[in-house]
Amino acid sequence: MGHDVLLMANPGTLVVGKAREAGLNVSEEVNFKGTLRVFSAARRLKKIAGEFGADVIFTHRGESHFAAALAAKGAKYRIARFRGDVRPPRGNIFSRYLNTRLTDGVAVSTERLKIEYEKKFGTNRIPYRVIYPGLDGSRFKDKKPQEELKRKFGLKSDGPVVGIVGRLSRVKGHRYFIEAAKLVSIKIPQAQYVIAGEDVDGELAKLQVAASVLKVPNIRFIGRVENVEELISTLDIGVISSIGSEMISRVLLEYFAAGLPAVATSVNQISEIMLQSDGGILVPPADPVTMGNAIVELLNDQTKRLRLGGNGERWVAARSLEVFGRESEAFLREVLDAQ
Repeated sequence: MGHDVLLMANPGTLVVGKAREAGLNVSEEVNFKGTLRVFSAARRLKKIAGEFGADVIFTHRGESHFAAALAAKGAKYRIARFRGDVRPPRGNIFSRYLNTRLTDGVAVSTERLKIEYEKKFGTNRIPYRVIYPGLDGSRFKDKKPQEELKRKFGLKSDGPVVGIVGRLSRVKGHRYFIEAAKLVSIKIPQAQYVIAGEDVDGELAKLQVAASVLKVPNIRFIGRVENVEELISTLDIGVISSIGSEMISRVLLEYFAAGLPAVATSVNQISEIMLQSDGGILVPPADPVTMGNAIVELLNDQTKRLRLGGNGERWVAARSLEVFGRESEAFLREVLDAQ
């Protein structure tokens, strides 16, 4: 959007490589990890921000927020905070001072979190704004034929495919998806099920055992997928079974971009986006029966699948990266104008 941006990240982290691929100006000079580093981080941050000519430091984690607040003493730049953490802000004296006296604006990922900030810190001094994620949906449009992609991932050409994409972690609720798949298989024997994602908590073996014990037919564990848009293009329904987390739900936007209806649990940002978009069916977390019934309902009703998928596709089309950028810019202008 024409602004000068310096992205600062802890040395050697994944975001550094991604940011450089995107052509961003990146600095690895400050390590924000650890309480003991905060004062040295603040000194270096103050020097770097001054040399860069920063107007705003937009912090995304607690450690960098505190360091930036210290660095801002006597400086001309403002401090903004983005928070997408499932934990509400603390209400102790230190947190209150940091968020109301040393911060000029807070952007959050959900309305629920915005309400938490307003309840704890009031609404009079600084702006609180909700900014939902943006997505470049174009990569979901130019895709190979579904049958070709099904072959690539070892799926049958006939039979609908219901899938879940996300890291294999207990909080993602895969076990409930597997239980729901068993219930669906009784009513729709030809249905196929895909679980894709990196095993980060040793969950894969447990989930494979669960699927084997329940004798879930036609289920595939695919692991980490680099071209996620290809896998999503094989699905007829995208599922999110999380029991927590999901303060930023990127995969829901990806399902929508592919024109898929979603069956998703009513957790954090998912609830808000699903209610706004009418792009699928919300189900309670940890409730495989309700989830299974929702999947069966959509598999048996192509008209409803197409309607909900179209709703989601239109919603995410309005959440382009350009819109995301404009909303972020508008928030930062508010921060600069805050008294």
